[in-house]
Amino acid sequence: MGVKRTLQSIAKTLGLTQAAKLWLSGEDMSGKTPDRPNKPYKQVELVFRCVEKLISSITSLPLVLSTVNEEIIESGPAYDLLFNSSLTFEDFITQTVGHYALTRDVFWVFTETAGMQPTQIQVVSGTQMHPITSDGTPNGDLVGWEYRAGNYRKRFALFEVHQIKNFNPYDKFHGIGPISAASLSISQAYQASLFNESALANGAEPGAILMLEGKPDERTIRLIRSQFEARHQGAKNAKRTAALAGIKDIKTVAMSMVDMQMAELRNLSDIRICSAFGVPPAVVGLVTEAQYAHGPAQQDFAVNTMRPLASLIAGHITKAIISRIPASKSQLSAMNTSLKTKPAYKAAKLKAIQRQQKIFAWFDVDSHPTIQAMNREVAKQVLDFTKAGVKLNNLIIAHDLPYEVVPWGDDWWIGMGQVPARYALEAGVEGITGPSLPEGSEERKNKLAKQKIEKADEAQKLRIWRNWVVSWAGIEREYQEALRKFFLRQQRELINKLQKALPDNKVINKAETDEIIARVVFDLKKEGEKITVINRTFFGKAVELGIRQIASELGITGNALNQFVETTKRNAAIRKALTIQSQKIASVNKTTQRLIANQIREGLENGEGLNDLTRRIKKVLGSNRSRALSIARTQTAGAVGSGRHVGMKQAGAELKIWLTSGDSHVRPTHVDAGKRYADGIPVDEPFVVGGDFLMHPGDPAASPANVINCRCVELAAKAKGKAFSLSEYAAMKFFSYADLIDLKKGDNKNV
Repeated sequence: MGVKRTLQSIAKTLGLTQAAKLWLSGEDMSGKTPDRPNKPYKQVELVFRCVEKLISSITSLPLVLSTVNEEIIESGPAYDLLFNSSLTFEDFITQTVGHYALTRDVFWVFTETAGMQPTQIQVVSGTQMHPITSDGTPNGDLVGWEYRAGNYRKRFALFEVHQIKNFNPYDKFHGIGPISAASLSISQAYQASLFNESALANGAEPGAILMLEGKPDERTIRLIRSQFEARHQGAKNAKRTAALAGIKDIKTVAMSMVDMQMAELRNLSDIRICSAFGVPPAVVGLVTEAQYAHGPAQQDFAVNTMRPLASLIAGHITKAIISRIPASKSQLSAMNTSLKTKPAYKAAKLKAIQRQQKIFAWFDVDSHPTIQAMNREVAKQVLDFTKAGVKLNNLIIAHDLPYEVVPWGDDWWIGMGQVPARYALEAGVEGITGPSLPEGSEERKNKLAKQKIEKADEAQKLRIWRNWVVSWAGIEREYQEALRKFFLRQQRELINKLQKALPDNKVINKAETDEIIARVVFDLKKEGEKITVINRTFFGKAVELGIRQIASELGITGNALNQFVETTKRNAAIRKALTIQSQKIASVNKTTQRLIANQIREGLENGEGLNDLTRRIKKVLGSNRSRALSIARTQTAGAVGSGRHVGMKQAGAELKIWLTSGDSHVRPTHVDAGKRYADGIPVDEPFVVGGDFLMHPGDPAASPANVINCRCVELAAKAKGKAFSLSEYAAMKFFSYADLIDLKKGDNKNV
């Protein structure tokens, strides 16, 4: 009920329409509460996920009290009020950010003061504070505030409160928040959820057309229809077999535009809600493109929402609290590292100087992991310019990198930035290399031996990886070709449907547009079954290949090998991997259908004819060679990896390692995994890669960002007490798809 009252209060303050107020209250226009499974105000769950994300992002940042001379405030009245008072700092920030996120209107009420100096603070929503004007009208001058909570009233002078609000063109005393801007989208989302719930209650199946023989009378039609609905209506009867006397044929009705667009409407409204709060949809768990969700989306939120919000709150802390408290009792401490490398400090310092304030507050946003990762990426790109002869200090200053200017940053460098060029001018070759070591010295021998080993290791890793990728390339090619034919068949059928559905006249209204799209789209259920069959076929080949590979590598041969393969193929983990892969690949058709529907709708609304609409379909499905390759590579590598991993466990392997190709296409997180797990970890422990838990490279249960187009491989590092070296794997021939084909043919002479 607390959430409900809060939203009703917001609606009242912001002057929402009567319909919006009823929506928030869960009542219909008659004032009665309808019989619904869920109250509408419970559908604002996405709103509170956005608000919680804003709160957690700010509360996770350390607040620092500093001086313009790069000194930190360790104690004093301001420090104690913020960190050692009855209102904890976490609650203070949580309540402030929460109210501000929802309404863009929040008050700090100084319930106790010592002169102008606040000693106790209470955070209050703007909906509970009412302006007191000089003439009692909304147009008068503000002279104070009145706090209202039920029948309780208390007045405060202007210096006893501090307000944080944004611009509101309708009310000069209060801000206007995203909750009002998002209310329509929330309503749309709620209506979508009701629609989906009603569809589920009816079995989530399209309607049916019963085709009867002859010319039955109305009574017979009603009887057969009532029998069919009694047997099949409702979720509990979904998927039951139909067997009714007198029925010649049963056809399912294609999904109407309302059906197809409802999910899209829900997604659109969710995105609008997130946009109103400045939170990228991927950050709060809405499904988006995988690469964006695991990188740029987090950076977008950190840079464009978290950083400005932290700066805003810190600025108000400085203005409303620190500026009112004497600084004489504050204890200062100099930092070991310069604060000049902190962009957040520099921005806050500039504002403090402009306001002639010696002490100010700022959030150390730059310590946030997302900002640090972003800074490292920028620094890595910028520092490449040092190879082109640009001085390091110049790069740090020009690009505002989070590093200190260093004395050696003005040197020109030789040998990829390792030796200053002036050394060569001062001392010749030995200025670069150091004094030559005596011929045959142990130090020189050890150094050369180490370099030789490192170079050999990299060459061995590359050779191992190439041999492994080649071993299953044949399955990938066959899978890709099967998918390409699958997409081309869909293209041909959709174009034929379009030719039949498109009328001769060129002027098409909205109702006809919806009808045409409904007649053109394909049956998702049937197409899902077809692509699942394709995946199951190649999954079986790839899994068996992976099992035979690892079994051969661990020394299992002959009849024992064949028995090992058959037993491992029936393992529950293999069945689980296939189930997950099947579920994920079935969504490919949903994506295709959405793209086709959007293209046809856009074309019809632009007045395009059959030829233009055909080109649009070909644009989506005709150029799917790269899409087919990406799907085939991801699914094949994942299936081979699943076979290797389960086989490794069955064969008693103890340690495993993660091996990459080592080229520029490898994800940074996978490069890191290759380094961190080079010495091996227990087979039952997951690889932690980019915050994701993978039992092996290409793990079907992992996030798309970690498996799409992944070409890494899991190798056994130790099995039954025996350690496996890179040199052994480099000399080993992986069991290949060609070997598997020969085996199936009975030609296993060399296997």
